[in-house]
Amino acid sequence: MNKNDKVLNNILSDSEETEEQSDRFNRRQFLGQIGALSTAALTTFPAFGQIGGRVLSDPVQKETLPPVAEVIGKSVWENDTLNEDVVGSMIDNAMMKLTGRETAKEAWRDFVLPDAIVGIKINPLAGPKLSTHSIIVDKIIEGLFTAGVLRKQIIIWDRFEAHLLNAGYPIKTEEGDVRTLASDLDDIGYNDEVFYETEKDSIARRENESTRSRYSRILTDIVDVVINVPVLKQHDMAGVSGCLKNMAFGSVDNTKRFHGKPLYCNPAIGEIFENKVIKDKVVLNIVDGLVASYDRGPEYHEESTWNYGVMFVGPDPVILDTLILQTVNQKREEIGLDSMSRFANHISSAAGLELGMNSLDQVNLLKIEV
Repeated sequence: MNKNDKVLNNILSDSEETEEQSDRFNRRQFLGQIGALSTAALTTFPAFGQIGGRVLSDPVQKETLPPVAEVIGKSVWENDTLNEDVVGSMIDNAMMKLTGRETAKEAWRDFVLPDAIVGIKINPLAGPKLSTHSIIVDKIIEGLFTAGVLRKQIIIWDRFEAHLLNAGYPIKTEEGDVRTLASDLDDIGYNDEVFYETEKDSIARRENESTRSRYSRILTDIVDVVINVPVLKQHDMAGVSGCLKNMAFGSVDNTKRFHGKPLYCNPAIGEIFENKVIKDKVVLNIVDGLVASYDRGPEYHEESTWNYGVMFVGPDPVILDTLILQTVNQKREEIGLDSMSRFANHISSAAGLELGMNSLDQVNLLKIEV
């Protein structure tokens, strides 16, 4: 057993099931059930919300299209300070509206079961001012806890330790509480047996001349389900950085080769996301649009960001990225800048791979004001 295997075994030790727990719930079987939220649920709304035998309540069940929530926090910003209570209400209301449940606790139970190891995939690339807000992560953890998920079963993660530290997420590997891990930690790394391979790339940008991009062992070996929490921002190479890119390029190594002309990250984003270790594990996306960016992304530039105070929430990453692109384009039009649509072909490609919808006519957009 190598060093990585020993560390992973230690990380997984908190989640080992007793025989009684195993009889009650098999995590791997659960993945097959909950995958409906990101696949079948997108094409037939009645399938959505039937996890674990549950059926949505009548008010939502009458709708004929899959739901997506746009939550507007009218008072979430008080000058330049976030109102944490409003942030919590935004998430709670989105969860209840999506599922038709009367309480957020019931809504969270439609997405996770108590014994699941839950990964929260954030985006810390742009530093403290344009990364996934920690208050959103905290509220997600609170919601998971109400659904019976213990704090020790939750892992906040991203690819790079340096990005996490710069954004205010210190590495935490201690057992017994929420952990924060990076794929590039020596004790974690990437899975040599689970990879995306293609020569549709820039040869000069390959790492070690490799045509493979390996998936993080956090994703392949540790977590059962993932809540994806990207940031609403423009991206010079991909049009926007949203749900699809955050999961795809945030879950594998050797991604620089997909940037730049003529690819602009397409079709790699969708094809990486299509692997079952992402597609079947991502059960919910919560787009952090509390602060948004419309230019010079993905890095933070004060002059091209604004306090937007919005979240997009739902199981479909493609429609959420469509909303992100629409928002960025509208803001750019106001400023007098060109549309980013020509760089964002990965969104339509992902729709072609049946990872979700890319037309607002195909979904029930639920607008919520808090």
